[in-house]
Amino acid sequence: MLAGLIVCGPGATGVHALNFFELEVYPATTEGKGLHEVENTTSFVANGRRPTDEEAAGEEPRRHRLLRTTLEYDYGLTDKIDVAAYLDLQRPNGEDVEYAQSRFRARGALFDKGRFFLDLGWYLEAEVPDQGESQLELEFRPIVSRDIGRFSVDLNPMFELPTVASERRTLEFNYGARVYYRLSRRLAPGVEFFGDAGQIRRFDPAREQQHYVFPALYGQLARGLKCVAGLGFGLTRASDPVILKFGLEYEFTLPAGGGGGPPGPTY
Repeated sequence: MLAGLIVCGPGATGVHALNFFELEVYPATTEGKGLHEVENTTSFVANGRRPTDEEAAGEEPRRHRLLRTTLEYDYGLTDKIDVAAYLDLQRPNGEDVEYAQSRFRARGALFDKGRFFLDLGWYLEAEVPDQGESQLELEFRPIVSRDIGRFSVDLNPMFELPTVASERRTLEFNYGARVYYRLSRRLAPGVEFFGDAGQIRRFDPAREQQHYVFPALYGQLARGLKCVAGLGFGLTRASDPVILKFGLEYEFTLPAGGGGGPPGPTY
């Protein structure tokens, strides 16, 4: 599927929908009822692409040396449903930190982990950008996961629909995917993939699509404290050549919460 999207023929150029504040691939399973999670994910464009016309005109921030950071609060409503709120901030090169957008999402598992050959889940997000041609965007991800020995594979196809926009836009397709190896209880190396193909009715030309590969390392620093570090490489002309990312999250339960969380790290 991914190879087919990359080589799609010419089409209408749309506003790229890949959310760089959400460079995260989710498993089909959730964390657990009553579990609280506070997370920060930061990315830095160490080597940005050539500025687009919109970036050169100041309508969009230039990507070179652009810092993005996200503050997230997540709560386990049930053993199979999580809800979360996000605050996204950014700092263009040499400028002040500015508000970018807010996001709200729900994520769930369809059944218990390991019950069937594939673990299936879902993800629904509402995004409220501060600037741009859309004032509200909805994103849906069907989630597919599979453990194979010490390897784990997670697939997150993403379908995004601008619902309050100044121009006519249809459903857009992005993707996230990863494979990682549980080297030990506290350490797991992996590789992540992210991409944006454009509007489904007519994908962008291959040179205008964005595709990235991120070698990553997941770790558990202490009980409830996990981190991830990754180095991303752009695979197309429209992609940023090098992006760095780092994430830190802390999971906890309140005394009366009644939730114990997962038995071990779920990266």
